[in-house]
Amino acid sequence: MHILFFAPYFNQPRGNSTTIKRLVHFLQQQTINTSVIPYLENDNWHHPDADIYHILHATRFVQWAKKHAIALNRPYVVTMGGTDINIDLQTGMDDDVFSLLNDANYITVFTQDAKEKVIKLNPGWIHKTVLIPQGIWVPWRITGNKEELLPRILLPAGLRPVKDVLHVLPALDNLIDEYPRMRFTILGANLNDGVYKQVQNESQLRDWMNYAGVVPYEVMKLWYEQAQIVLNTSISEGQSLAIMEAMAMGRPVIARKNAANMQLIQHEQTGWLYETMDEFVQSVKSIVTNASLRDKVVQQAKEWTVEHCSPEKEAQAYMNLYQLL
Repeated sequence: MHILFFAPYFNQPRGNSTTIKRLVHFLQQQTINTSVIPYLENDNWHHPDADIYHILHATRFVQWAKKHAIALNRPYVVTMGGTDINIDLQTGMDDDVFSLLNDANYITVFTQDAKEKVIKLNPGWIHKTVLIPQGIWVPWRITGNKEELLPRILLPAGLRPVKDVLHVLPALDNLIDEYPRMRFTILGANLNDGVYKQVQNESQLRDWMNYAGVVPYEVMKLWYEQAQIVLNTSISEGQSLAIMEAMAMGRPVIARKNAANMQLIQHEQTGWLYETMDEFVQSVKSIVTNASLRDKVVQQAKEWTVEHCSPEKEAQAYMNLYQLL
């Protein structure tokens, strides 16, 4: 069996590229042949024959396919992540996107919340919309964090409005008085000039804040190793790989309350959730000062990812769909 993936990115360090590399790796371990066309990277990749097409990101693919007159002449699966279902399609769905989804053999999503949103778009898609949570593939090990928490806070996120990377800055401005050695690092691609300029301006005003640019996933080990808290500030998410990776590697996570994050994290059980600045501050203080709670939450988070985020199970779930086509 040969699967041709249409993915927005493969070489650029993005969440989509991490997802597609993981799927390709674990499917190929199961004797599935795979090819990838990263359709937003403008590479002139060969378009090989395939038995099945697997499309990532509905709205972006439709725009690209229309421009390049791509014919979908094989059975196909569409995987909807964060931006397409949580943002693009919340203000309406044009005929081309409807046709893509309506003609798909299956639509896959990462969370129950996303599944409900797809069915709300068209209740007729209920029987072909399949929930397949993302797996976590961590190709390295990091040491346990035994040193004093300064804390060093890491926010891995591309710079675009939905990630809202400066959301907790007012709270951090207050926390620096209590934790004068605190460090706050934002890591991710510059995807929006306006957000990038804001981040640069705010960083220049604070010696404890740093924007470190984009880092390929393959060399993220150092950053996770140094981090003492991993943060997610997104207004909405598909399913945050950064959160899941941090949980799997034993780093405490603080995440903003949104539907996807609340399906990953139980407050003070597998991480910390916040809605207000006061709740964020209390979460930081809880992690820094309550070592027994921190250790318990970190261990429970690692156990949760082992049970729920197996990349082998993820690949098998897709194989089961492919075999039905």
